[in-house]
Amino acid sequence: MKMKKLFTAVLAAFVLLLQAGVCLALDVISHIPENPQKALIMIHGYGQSGERMQGLAATLKETMPDTALYFPTAPDSAPFGGYQWFVLPVMGADMITMDKYKIMLKSAVENVDDLHDLIDDIHEDLGLPYDYIDIAGFSQGGLMAVLAAITSHNQIGRAVSLSGVPLIFTEDFAAGDVEAKPDIMLIQGLADDVVPPESIDMTQKTLQSVGVEPQLVKIPGLRHRVTPQVLEYLAEFLE
Repeated sequence: MKMKKLFTAVLAAFVLLLQAGVCLALDVISHIPENPQKALIMIHGYGQSGERMQGLAATLKETMPDTALYFPTAPDSAPFGGYQWFVLPVMGADMITMDKYKIMLKSAVENVDDLHDLIDDIHEDLGLPYDYIDIAGFSQGGLMAVLAAITSHNQIGRAVSLSGVPLIFTEDFAAGDVEAKPDIMLIQGLADDVVPPESIDMTQKTLQSVGVEPQLVKIPGLRHRVTPQVLEYLAEFLE
C-alpha cells in the first residue's frame, strides 16, 4: 500500500511538471523578473555547470532587468568533473583539425534538441514570442548557442558565441540542417590559448555559406574568459 501511494505521488508530480512545461532533460537555474519582456539562455563551457554560469546573473540583471535568465547544465558528465555539451578530445590548436572536429560535432548535434526543448518551454511558460528569446554561450556553449539558434524550427531572437568552439560542416551537421537565420554575434579573444583565435573566422565562413552574416568582435589581448567588456558587447547586441 505504501509503495502504491509513493508511486501515485511520483506520477502526479511528473504530470504537474509536464503541465508546467518544465524541461526535464536539463537541470536549469532561472532568474525571472516580475514581468519579463525577454528571455536569455546562457550556456556554460566544458567542465562547468549552470550553477557556475549563473555567477554572471548579477551583472546581467543590472544591464537587462526585464529579461528572464536561464542557466542550463549540460546533460553529460565531463571526464574530469563538471559537465559537457559534447566530447572534447583536445584543446588548443589541434581542436580545429577535422578528425577532432567530427567527434565534437557528433555529440553536439545529439544534445542540441535539449536546448530546443528549453526554448519551447520558455515560450510556453512566459508567453513570449520566439523572437524575444535569445541564446548565448561561452566556449563549448558558444558553439551550442549558434547551433541551437540556426537549427531551431522556430526562429529565436539573437545568438551570441563567446570564445566559441568553431562551427563547421561535417557529415553530422550540413547546410541542409539549417532551419533559421537569426542575428548572430561572434566574440573572440585574440590571445585565447584554449579555443584558437581563428575559430571565429571558421564559424563566420560557415554561417555566410547559408546566408547568415554574423557581427564579429575580435578583442586583442583577451584570453579564454568572460570579462566585463565581453558582457558589454553582449548586452548592447541583445538590446
